Formats: sequence, C-alpha cells, structure tokens
Amino acid sequence: MEHNDFETIKNLLKGKFGNTSIPAHYGYKLDSKKKELILLLKEKGLTANMQDDAAAFESWAIVLKCYLPEHIDSVVIDWEADITENKHYNRFVYRLAKFVQTYSWAHAAKPLPPIPSVLKCNISNQEAAEIKEHAENSEGWLECKYVLDHQAEYDVMNHQFPVGVFDGIVSRSTHFTTGGKSAIDIWAIKDSVFSIFELKLPENKPLGIISELMFYTNIIDDLLNHEITFDEGNKLESALKHNYRSFSKFYNAYDTGNIRSINAIMLADNLHTLITDDVLKVINDSPRWRYKNITFSTKKVTE
Repeated sequence: MEHNDFETIKNLLKGKFGNTSIPAHYGYKLDSKKKELILLLKEKGLTANMQDDAAAFESWAIVLKCYLPEHIDSVVIDWEADITENKHYNRFVYRLAKFVQTYSWAHAAKPLPPIPSVLKCNISNQEAAEIKEHAENSEGWLECKYVLDHQAEYDVMNHQFPVGVFDGIVSRSTHFTTGGKSAIDIWAIKDSVFSIFELKLPENKPLGIISELMFYTNIIDDLLNHEITFDEGNKLESALKHNYRSFSKFYNAYDTGNIRSINAIMLADNLHTLITDDVLKVINDSPRWRYKNITFSTKKVTE
C-alpha cells in the first residue's frame, strides 16, 4: 500500500494551525471511507531518540486525531521492518504495546514481537550531579534548581531516576531498552500520589515530550505494579543503605503498594504549539488511564 498522503494531511492541519506542519519522516495513508490514518514509521524512526519527530509516533497520532476528527477516527501504526538486537527498536515495541492498550482507537498494523516475560529496572549506585556541577541555566541546572525550590511541597522529591529495562537480569549484555543515562528528569511522592516531571528548556519544544512522558509513566506504573521489578542482591542493598537519589523512599512505595495515582507532568515554560488543552483531553481520554488514576498535565518551570 502506498503511504503518500503527506501533502493531504499537511494541508488539512495547516488549515487549522496556519504554518504548523507535520514531519516528513513518516508514511501517511488516509482512508476517507474508514476515517482511518495509517502512520508508517521508517527505519530511522525505529532507531531514533523517542522525542525526535521521526520516532514520536504517539505524539503525532494523538495530535492528528485531535485536530482532524472529521477525517480520523482511528490510527494504525505500521513500521517498515523488525530490527533485531536494537535497543531503540525494543523500546518502540514496548511503547506501541502500551499505546494500543491505552487507546481503543489505536492499532498495530501487524503482530508485535514478544516482550520478555521478566523485565528488570536498573538502580543507580551513585548520587546524581548536583546543581554546582552544571552550567547555569542548562537543563541539568534547571532540573536541580526545580527540586531545590519545590522539594518542601512533597514527602520526597529527587531527580535522575534510572529507567533502563533489562531482560531477566540487569547486566551489560541483557539490555532490553536503551540504558546508560536513560532517566526520569524529576520525580516526587506526596501521600499516595506519584509525580513524574519531564523538563524542557524554553527553547526546546519537541512534540515528542508526549511520547517521552508516556514511556516513563508506563515504566513507573509497571514498577509500582511489579510487572517490572528490581534485581535482589548487593546493588539493591547498597542503594537502599546509601539512599542514592532517595531510592529507599521509592522502594518503600514500590514494596508497600501505597501509591494510588500518578501525575505525569510536562514541565516547560514553552511547549510545542500543538500541545493545547484539546490535546491533553485526548491524551487523558482513556479507560486505562482512568482505571489506573493516571493523569497528564502541563506546568511551567517558573510557577
């Protein structure tokens, strides 16, 4: 099937938002009878950073459904190839599996490869860099400053929570998704509410912040429900003993099941033009999110 409706989709969206356009990294196929959009990820999108336009399929699917309701009832996510032994691709598989579980209007074009039955999350063995170690007004500096300015409002608040996911056991050879520096910018707990903050500098306005935040939210939800777990052993004991990055507070919530809801927050003074209250309504309009008491919202860094 030809996916050549790029100009059609672009012009329809421009009719709503003037100069706002869509990325050329996808193939687009619009079936006007079914009111169905097929969004085809190219190989670049399967291996790119998930906030990049080429990879942020959740973000573009939600936005196009939101702003073109007279043309799109459902969105089918297709992809060019299965790229084995690629951690970005594995993360795409996890993300798409969660996406189609979350929205009844979203579908995968073909069966997804299986996700390992036992997933583990890594644990930091050191503190995150302090504010004095970052250049002033850099993202890392702003992240630290936000925690310092707001931590009194929460039972616990910290930054750089690792979210590397591993197959069966945590080791250098068992990465399932990308590891290394992959981490949630800021997290906090207040009573039974867990908050996740994805922070962006004012000049950095990717639509893919939606995809990033959804991924981190699903990881935390899977951890809190023990669908993803931690390796037992010396590293866990050390992290708890030293309380790196307030890990013991998180582990207590993980161990006791005291968290009852998740707030997922896009933390930025400037967001992409297409991220509006209407888009937030589409993001939050999911029986899965409601069942799990998960809510997505926006907040300014300077608030």
